Amino acid sequence: MYVSWWLSALLLSSVTLLFWLLLRRPLGVSGSWARVVTWKDDRALSKAEEPFRENPGLFKDALMAATIDEFGREAVVAFMNARRHGPKAAMPPSPPSVKPPPRTRWTVHLVFLSMLGVGGLLVAVLHGDLRVSFTLGELHTGLFGEGVGHVIALFSGGVLVGFGTQMAGGCTSGHGLSGFSRFVPASMIATVTFFMTAIVVSLVLHLLGSGGL
Repeated sequence: MYVSWWLSALLLSSVTLLFWLLLRRPLGVSGSWARVVTWKDDRALSKAEEPFRENPGLFKDALMAATIDEFGREAVVAFMNARRHGPKAAMPPSPPSVKPPPRTRWTVHLVFLSMLGVGGLLVAVLHGDLRVSFTLGELHTGLFGEGVGHVIALFSGGVLVGFGTQMAGGCTSGHGLSGFSRFVPASMIATVTFFMTAIVVSLVLHLLGSGGL
């Protein structure tokens, strides 16, 4: 079952806006999946950040230490002296006490990904179209078959999608919905690349599968 394009646009934009309003995070399915897969690393990082959250001054000292390691003690001292003794208007004000931004727990991302499946299941049940299928259509079956070739195609496609989303820093939801809606140049370029590639690959597959476009 497919809904009208304008209804899909409204629903997707609503999900993106609600995600931002509730979590203050851009929506990204591939990013959520990465957080779930690396949940142990995520938990360890959250635990390591706890002392800095409890003591913002400690976080400020850590930033200063990292700055000295990056630029050298002499450069940092010279900058601090220029800030202290230079023209007030020319130097930026001292930053307030800062602390690491709150992290969204990996379990939140797990619930989000789970609800994608639950939503699809609910729609299928409500419209009486619930059925189990292990094929992706006649074209896919004609190209890759239903045996080992089918499994290899799905596995290879998943690997390529995972590699591509990590290399691009996001997927069609992160770049296409969240990034494009905020006019982020990198997201706009990535989204155009995604869809142009999808169109070309789709035409090639139809050409190979049916002998015509």
